[in-house]
Amino acid sequence: MKRILQVQFKKKRAFTLTAAVILSLAIVAAGCKYSRPAVNDAGDEAASAMQLQSHGHAHEDMPGMDMSDMDMSGMEMDASSGAVDGASWAWPSGQPQAGTPSKLRITLTDAKGKPDAGLQISHEKKLHLIIVSRGLSTFMHLHPVETAHRGVFELPVTFAAAGSYKLIADFKPKGGEQQWQSKWVQVGGSKGAVKPPQTEPMLVVDKKLVQVSEGMKISLSFESEPRSGEAATLQFSFADSGSGEPVSDLQPYLGSVGHVVIMDAEARQYLHVHAMGEAEHGPIAQFRAVFPKPGLYKIWGQFQRNNRVATVPFVIQVTERQK
Repeated sequence: MKRILQVQFKKKRAFTLTAAVILSLAIVAAGCKYSRPAVNDAGDEAASAMQLQSHGHAHEDMPGMDMSDMDMSGMEMDASSGAVDGASWAWPSGQPQAGTPSKLRITLTDAKGKPDAGLQISHEKKLHLIIVSRGLSTFMHLHPVETAHRGVFELPVTFAAAGSYKLIADFKPKGGEQQWQSKWVQVGGSKGAVKPPQTEPMLVVDKKLVQVSEGMKISLSFESEPRSGEAATLQFSFADSGSGEPVSDLQPYLGSVGHVVIMDAEARQYLHVHAMGEAEHGPIAQFRAVFPKPGLYKIWGQFQRNNRVATVPFVIQVTERQK
């Protein structure tokens, strides 16, 4: 009788352990299937991504990873380049206020978390800072100055209106590929007055891809309809806005005939492309880019003539790639 009870006890204990294991596995599977990351729409966390660079059409950035908006569409990395640099953002004089210059300090850190003293010069600068408003009506391309502490950059930034702005640091570590880090910042109203947040127009496709700036008529065209995931050729044409004659005296701007920044309507996807023929002077400049997904995109082209930089915006629709 005692032996029978022992056998039954062992069988019961084995059954209990098996059930516990099955239950644990089920819980883990359910957690993996249904758990979702928390979304921080305020943008208090830094976003990071890395761009591959190829000669002739640099910075072709496939979908960036913006953790501030939890855009998990992917991050393209070069396996030979090692770890991605980090970035910390600080406003020594306090959170920025509209209409008032505010000092911004950006510290770029290496894989060990220390300021990166080996940053390379890319298109005449170690650091390119792109700033856009939430609705993309505001665009700035700035160049912070490196302080006595290498890897630490500062500059004063003046925001025209209160609202949310995305800051993008574009740089190239020693021995690595072009990278970018980003962060959202909330800009308050002017001191002594309550200023409403910036009201921005809805993004709509331009009926004509033509802009006039700094004495030039600048047109944008594509070889074919831009589709997501496919290399697209962007062709800018330049003519004198007065005479209509083709412009062939463009000056190099940051070491190239021009620069093009592209962002999607949600300000999540970021592309910074350079000309296929960087030594050109007009009347045509071509760029190549890969749009990571279908939707609305805003394009800013920057070109220099007579020592003045023309910044021209265009809004286009990118269709889905045909299967």
